[in-house]
Parts: sequence; C-alpha cells; structure tokens
Amino acid sequence: MPDAAGVPLLDALFAPRRVALVGASDRAGTLGALLGRNLASFPGEVVAVRSGQSLRDVEGPVDLAVVAVPAAAVPAVAADAAAAGVAAMVVLSGGIAETGPDGAALQAALVAAAAGGTAGGHRVRVVGPNCFGVQNCDLPLNASIASGLPAGGGGISFVSQSGAYGMAIYDLAHDDHVRFAKICAPGNTSDVSVTELLDALADDPATRTLCFLLESLPDGRAFVERARAVTADKPVVVLKTGRSAAGARAAASHTAALASREAVWRGAFRQAGVVEVTSGQELLDVARALDGQPLPRGDRVAVVTNSGGTGVELADLLADEGLVVPELSPALQEQVRALLPPYASPANPVDVTPAGSLFATVYPALVDLLARSGEVDAVVPVLLQRSATDPDCVEGVRTAVERLRADGVDVPVYVCWVAPRSARPHADLLQAAGVPVLDWPARTARAIGRAREAARARDRVAARPPVAAVAVTDPEVPDATYPVAVADLLRGSGIDVVPAALCTTADAASDAAAAAGRFPAVVKVARSAHRSDTGGVRLGLPDATAVRAAAADLLTGSDAVLVSPQLSGVEVAVGALRDPSFGPVVMVGLGGIWVEVLDDVAFALAPLSHAQARDLLLGLRGAALLTGGRGTAPVDLDALAAVVGRAGAILTSRPGVAGLDLNPVLASPAGAVAVDWKITV
Repeated sequence: MPDAAGVPLLDALFAPRRVALVGASDRAGTLGALLGRNLASFPGEVVAVRSGQSLRDVEGPVDLAVVAVPAAAVPAVAADAAAAGVAAMVVLSGGIAETGPDGAALQAALVAAAAGGTAGGHRVRVVGPNCFGVQNCDLPLNASIASGLPAGGGGISFVSQSGAYGMAIYDLAHDDHVRFAKICAPGNTSDVSVTELLDALADDPATRTLCFLLESLPDGRAFVERARAVTADKPVVVLKTGRSAAGARAAASHTAALASREAVWRGAFRQAGVVEVTSGQELLDVARALDGQPLPRGDRVAVVTNSGGTGVELADLLADEGLVVPELSPALQEQVRALLPPYASPANPVDVTPAGSLFATVYPALVDLLARSGEVDAVVPVLLQRSATDPDCVEGVRTAVERLRADGVDVPVYVCWVAPRSARPHADLLQAAGVPVLDWPARTARAIGRAREAARARDRVAARPPVAAVAVTDPEVPDATYPVAVADLLRGSGIDVVPAALCTTADAASDAAAAAGRFPAVVKVARSAHRSDTGGVRLGLPDATAVRAAAADLLTGSDAVLVSPQLSGVEVAVGALRDPSFGPVVMVGLGGIWVEVLDDVAFALAPLSHAQARDLLLGLRGAALLTGGRGTAPVDLDALAAVVGRAGAILTSRPGVAGLDLNPVLASPAGAVAVDWKITV
C-alpha cells in the first residue's frame, strides 16, 4: 500500500531509489561511519546528512532515511523527514521506549512528528527505533548495523524482533551458504508493524518463504488473518519466544508488550497454516528445507545411508514427527538391489554399506530411482564420513537433484549431514545448488517434519475459507448472575442446555424433580464459579426425597439451587474469551472439571466454520474418546462442533460478553448438551 508520498512500503524500505544517511560521520567507531560503509554497495545515490544539516536541505526526493543520531534528536529528524517528503525512515538510535517512561514519551514524540503534523508535511513510515535495520540481499542494500550482507538469490525473507538474530543471519549465510532475499529487525515497532511487513513481503516476488521471530504481537488477529491468506501460496514460519513465565517477563521488559498465552498463540497459528518452531536453529533449518525444495506431498520418506545405525536412528526420529519410512515394494527392491553390493539392504532405509568405491555412482542413482518411484514423498541421503568426503559422490547427488527438478519431479531431497568439519566445502556445494544440508539426524527429521506440516497446512487452509462473523438480531447480554437467563441466551444461540429449574426452597426443588420425572437428578448451587471445588454439587440423587435433602443442605449457604436430570457422556470443556492480541478466541478441552489437570486443550480464533470446529476437536490428544476409542461408540461430533462454533459466535456477535464457559458439555452419540455454564460480561 503506498504511503502519502505514493511510494509502496516495500519499495521505500527495500528498494529505495535514493537514501539519506542522517548522522553520517567519518569518525571511526561511530554508528554513522558503520552505516556509511554498509551503504557503500547500494547502487543508488546515498546522501550524507551530517551534524548541523537537515533533511529539509536535501534537494530532490528521498525514499529512505537511515537515522543514526542521539535519541533526543530523533523526533526533530522525523519532523524534517515529514516536511521533506521522505517516504520511510529506519531509526537505528536506541535509548527510547525500551528505557522506561521518559523513553516512551520520546518515542511518542517521534511517531507524532513522523505522522506529518507540521504544515505541508506528510506521513513518514518508521521502522524502529532501537532496531537492527533492513537489508535487501539482491539489490544490494545494507541499511543495518550488520557486519556484512548475506548472499542474494535466495527466497528466504526474515523478520526478527531480536536484532541479534538479524546480525547472526550474516554468519549463517556465510558459513552455510544460505541465500536470503530480505531481512528486517524492526526493534520497538513504533509504527511499521510486523503485520505490515508480512503483508509487504507476501507480495514480494523474490520472497518464497517468510520467517518471523516474534517476542510480542499486539495486532495478533491482523497478523493471523493476513498469514492465513499467505500460507496457501508461501510458507510462513514463526518462532514465538516468551512462552515461559520468565521468558514472558523478559519479552515484556524488552519490547514493552504483553504476551498472550502460549496455547492461544499455537491455536491461532495452526488455524492460519503457520508453521511454528521452538528455537532459532530450528527456524533456520526449516527455512532452508522449505526454500530449497518442493513441499512433500505425503508422509513417506526414503532414507539412503552407508551406516545402518544412523539410518535406523533417522527412521525413528522421522516416526516421532509423524512420518513413515515404508518398506519398498518387491519390484522396487529388486531395482534397488541391482545397484547395491550383494550384502547390502534394499529395504528402507536403503543401506549402501561402507562400499566406498560405489558411493559416487550408487548414491545419485538411488536418489533418482527412489524419487521417481511413486512410492515415497521425500528422499533423504545420509552423507557421513567417506560418502561426505567423496567429492564425486556429493557432486553426483547435486546433479541427480538438478535432473529431477529439470524433469518436473517434485519429490524433495534433503541431505542429512554427519561429517567432519573438513568436509564442509562439499556441503556448501549442495547448499549453493538449493539442496538443503541439515546437520545430524535429529535436526534433519525435525526440519522434514515441519516441511510436511507446511504442506498439510497449505492444503488445510486452502480448503477452509475464512468465516464471517455471525450477526444477531438481539445483541443484549443477560444478567450473568442469573443462570436461567444465561441458559436462555445459550438456547437462543443454538446450544443445547440441560433443563434446569431454579429453586429457592427445598420443597420447590423436590417438586421440580418430581415434575420432571427424570432420575437420577443433580442439585447444585445456582451462583458459583467452581461448584465441584466448593462442594456445591450433589450427584446421583435417586428420587424427589433425596433431592429435597440435598437442596436443604445446599440452601444453607446459597440463596438458590438448580435442579436438573443427570446426563452421561464424554466430558468436554468449551469456552470462549477475548484475548488481548487476538480478540475472540474459542477453547476446547477434554476432562470437564479436570481440564486444567489434563491440559488437553486447543484454541482457535472465532468465528469458526463447522469444519474448523471439527478440526479443533480432532486435534486434541484424547480425540479417540470422541471418535470411538477402545470399542466405545463415537459421539455426535457434528453436534459437538456446532456447540464450539456457536460459543465463538456469541462472543463475535455480542461485544458485551467477555467470556463464556460451558463445562462440562456432555457429548454422546445422541448429541452434545451443556450441563454447566457461566458467562462473564
């Protein structure tokens, strides 16, 4: 989207025609001098704006201003940029919002000045402050504090809320011959958000794989909704830090932002097709796997190794990722056997054995044969010791993969590398040709697992279009302390609720139970958040007399009780809440009152389609309880999914509702009925 100067954000940041360096200096050791050296390779014009000069004095248009001045001077520079018509500015200066209230006020002044409040000014888009900067590896543009620029020609673009990772990318690219497209570490994200960067890079032809390291995400819903539109075409990989209590404290102090619960993040990302990873190392491994090869279409993996033990280890680790190493068909085994020594194994893993004289011919031939066989969805040659140090073997594997791509064979090939440092130039040969080289079986299996997850996410997201919020004719919210009124709201929203009579005397409770004629019965206090924890529930009451006694006991500490028939089924917790980052969110979990103990829960953004609600339920670890595990009858999953979807619809359609708990919902072959409920307004 163009800014007020008519320059698209992507172009202003990553492909400017003219750059101004504000704070330019020739003095060694200064930030201005470092940036001057880094910008020397930029093919366009770089205008030096030194101490005592102003952007207002620069003749001609400036697309990007790179700012390296003391923190106190930054708002004035922003005002100058707005007056001069600068499209965007990258503020590397630190000591601003991350330092406390005074710094926060300084950042607010920066944002206000960049908004163009002065006469004749226009809005300048700001990356930073306190940031690493931006890089375009293809242009080249190094408007950052990094010591160098990664090689271009790759499809990986990386946005990191950790500036240290932004700088580390150069070392990774140099050491492992990984190519990148664009890199940005936006620091305090005072203006240009991570979501805007996602939006801009999603439309970038040079970007094929988008990677994010996130510490906070205030506009979480916007990010997820945009990611959902992207993941059908380009993988989006996210590392979310601050999951632990200590990590959340560190993230808050570093970014002045609040963190959402880990489970909410995970559910939102999964719903959008985002691949979530757990470490920076894994993020970069997965990026290489996704960018270098096609996505695997299925779960079947062929392993080629010259070490039986390593092959077995890799097969086990792949199984941990939900992948399979299938036994090859007899016909294919015969073709494989023809390439191997007589004592080698043609099964899968294919064990070449230490027959070093054959590596240069056998490895490439097996990669080609297995990829074309139709029996596997990915091929993993394990190169270790002699095979990794044999240049003819490595070149043969590279050539085999290039031939597969030229012939339109879309089965990916990933190299598992277990070799000495001296063999690293051979790995570089493969990596430079787009063949991902992944160190050791554990990292290899994990990266392939995430690549397969990306493929499943792409297919799932493509088949599940976004759902519009539900409109209601009556958005009124009932008195949350009046359970019968809340039950009426639930029924009006299409959620089946157990019949319950509100009674203020023991005789009324007995009469209500007798009139219903359904025993055993349940009596519970009417207004308690956790009745089972406080002794506020009586179960299995066989007749009206037992109901009277139970009601009399409970009414000694409560003004009213609810009387209802006792139902049976699988206990499921269904809830909805308003998350500070993601807005209306739905939760499902198994265990009823034990849901917090079992911790088998999943989250998704509301509203949900029926298919999305089913997916959420089937993603629970204990989903077999719902689908008929160990010979039990399956519950009515469609009825349960409808409850989940309608719980989310209550929040999306009624702004006055802050939270909803249906716990438990009893799911059975006959349907799904809420037997306890609470609403928060």
